[in-house]
Amino acid sequence: MEGWVVAGDVVTSRRFVDHQALLAGLDRCLATVNDAMSPPLPFRRVDDDQFAGAFDTLAEVLMAAVRLRIVTDDLVLATTDGEDEPVDVRLGLADGDLHRDDPTGGPTWDRATRARRAAQDLPARPKWPPSLRTVVAADAERAPLVNAYLVLQDQLLERMDARDRRALLGLLDEERQVDIADDLGVTQPAIARRVRDRGALAITRALRVLNDT
Repeated sequence: MEGWVVAGDVVTSRRFVDHQALLAGLDRCLATVNDAMSPPLPFRRVDDDQFAGAFDTLAEVLMAAVRLRIVTDDLVLATTDGEDEPVDVRLGLADGDLHRDDPTGGPTWDRATRARRAAQDLPARPKWPPSLRTVVAADAERAPLVNAYLVLQDQLLERMDARDRRALLGLLDEERQVDIADDLGVTQPAIARRVRDRGALAITRALRVLNDT
């Protein structure tokens, strides 16, 4: 079976004071994405705060990555700095053969894991943006295009506030702007301006373009 494997973990997980609360919250976030997308191999934790899952297509795995980055906004925990902060995740994506019941076996998992490590190492380098959280390992034709998109996507996500990201989730779910506005307690014109000006519409359109390539 061909598909896309995700290898992920929590960014700076040791900064969170209550590790068990972190893991329980991460499980809930993974379950939320599973419920929304029904992947062939659902997200699950595989080793402490590391997790794995698999999806059928590039469009689905990119959608899952964005969803997971958004749903962790609601997982806010105390840190060793004395501040409460939302949990963030980093992700490595790779295409290839999938094991029937386990996304962590074989060369596709190994490539996804290397991509996750790149998502950890590259933001520390001066010539890479510190906002980078997602790296893809794919064929030579697609990888540069998708990684270029991911650099910009992650920068936009970094600059969004919780309302921007909730609006983005609504666009991904094809909700009406008036319903997104009602949920956030603002007007529809305010949401229209927000999604245009702060990146949600750009990410949604870019994902659809990639889906068509």
